[in-house]
Amino acid sequence: MSSMLPLPSFDLKRPESVDAATRAMADNEHARLIAGGTDLLPSMKYGIFNDPVLVSTRRIAGFADITETDGGGLRIGAGATLRNVRRHPLVAERYPALVDACATIATPTIQAMGTIGGNVMLDTRCIWYNQSTFWRGALSGCLKCEGTLCHVAPKGTGCYAAHSADSVPVLTLLDARAELVSVRGARQVPLSELYDVDGRTWIMKERDELLTAILLPPAPDARIHHRKLRARGAIDYPLLLTAVRLDRGEGGVTGGRVIVSAVGPKPIEVEGVSELLAAGERERAAEVAYKQIFPLATHTWSSTWRKKMIRVEVRRALEAIS
Repeated sequence: MSSMLPLPSFDLKRPESVDAATRAMADNEHARLIAGGTDLLPSMKYGIFNDPVLVSTRRIAGFADITETDGGGLRIGAGATLRNVRRHPLVAERYPALVDACATIATPTIQAMGTIGGNVMLDTRCIWYNQSTFWRGALSGCLKCEGTLCHVAPKGTGCYAAHSADSVPVLTLLDARAELVSVRGARQVPLSELYDVDGRTWIMKERDELLTAILLPPAPDARIHHRKLRARGAIDYPLLLTAVRLDRGEGGVTGGRVIVSAVGPKPIEVEGVSELLAAGERERAAEVAYKQIFPLATHTWSSTWRKKMIRVEVRRALEAIS
């Protein structure tokens, strides 16, 4: 249990503005950002991270605000807690699937501490990686941490730790954008382009960039549904994450999208399903997802069983919004 392990020493910076936070990150190449700390601090106890400086976002003015944008979209500050996101009236009214996704993260206590920005930036996970230093040392380490071999795919050259952020598949289907700020300026990146295929470099951003907000466009004329498959009804990280979207027009469903996550370093959008969904071929769409996606041995649960559950979870998600 991580609660029984000691937390390594570190220097905590508490900037009160985005400018001060970005300067702190730029001035120290060994600094790491911390928001709610619900994932980072246990990882530090496991010896996964040993950064001597943590830069907290807790005191940054306006960092947790949720505000309406021109045109009817929403700006969700990266520091907004998961609990506040799921309870916000505009989120509930316009983006109910995001409420559902935030509600499946861990426990109510963790939702009160963890942030939407922390979830979007959540580290990838693997049974060979998320272990104590002693445990990993018995296997000569892990490619993502201190070793040279990926135990999931020993003959490969990359890391296959799984992307496990509950909110990201839904946010991607909502065409969300990430607002990133550094001392060099600000930029926006579609969430669909934020993640990479290697579990060591899963976030496509510079080390010193700070995620300041999630930007949502106006709610689409579509229905979106989120499903999380896990061992227990709370606490656990996902075995599979599934999000589906059905776009609607005057004549009914005009197309759709399917995203499956927790199967690799980035969420996977299933190709070739939009026309099937427009034609009402939902079973075929679920079959296409099954054929395209191959979970690896990143979890204690069988990857063969998890692959079979892709078909089931996609079908159940589509049935929920039929």
